[in-house]
Amino acid sequence: MVEKKKVGIYIFPHVTMMDAYGPLQFFAMVDEFETFTFSKTSEPVMSDAGALLTPHYGFEDCPKIDVLVVAGGGNVLPQLKDQAVIDFLREVGEQAEYVTSVCTGGLILAEAGLLDGHRAVTHWTYAELLDSYPNVTRVDERVCISGNRITGGGITAGIDFAISVIANVVGEPAAHVIQLLFEYRPAPPFNSGGPETAPQFAVDTVRGKVAEIASDLWEHVNSKERVA
Repeated sequence: MVEKKKVGIYIFPHVTMMDAYGPLQFFAMVDEFETFTFSKTSEPVMSDAGALLTPHYGFEDCPKIDVLVVAGGGNVLPQLKDQAVIDFLREVGEQAEYVTSVCTGGLILAEAGLLDGHRAVTHWTYAELLDSYPNVTRVDERVCISGNRITGGGITAGIDFAISVIANVVGEPAAHVIQLLFEYRPAPPFNSGGPETAPQFAVDTVRGKVAEIASDLWEHVNSKERVA
């Protein structure tokens, strides 16, 4: 019997639930995967949707991870500034077969140096922040595959991301089966999924919602302390 790949999804207080649990739902149906969540401790964390999430493991008892998945959130600054988090994810990522993220989870990976030398993507409102990490090449893609690094764009890209991870780790036939099982054939009612097609009022509104948080992130990623 082939040993299952251990897929570990990192969650944290105020994580965007769909970033983590969208992919988890897909991964849970893959026979070749053993999927679990982990956080700094095994205590429940509150998602940004107000749902209480209970990680399977904390850092102290987290199993070996073959596929590291880092979810995102509206404000990942506390994660970027938590050296224990960055150090643990760096250690896990350096040993993992695949290092991956959804949405602003890409910024956490970049902070840990796990995207150095790779192309990567994050949520469009935070995309330029990746340019502050000189060893990371920012791209504008739904899902970016760069060697054994797989990064997904904002939130709902986590579904396309999950299918891409399955295709790369297990094989395309398995990805076809999972996509069909979930009847994933998106047909959105509006063409507002990206800033290039959304009406200007929507773009302005979204930028406004994240402006204050993004300002704090800019200050952090450009700080002398981080660069040093």
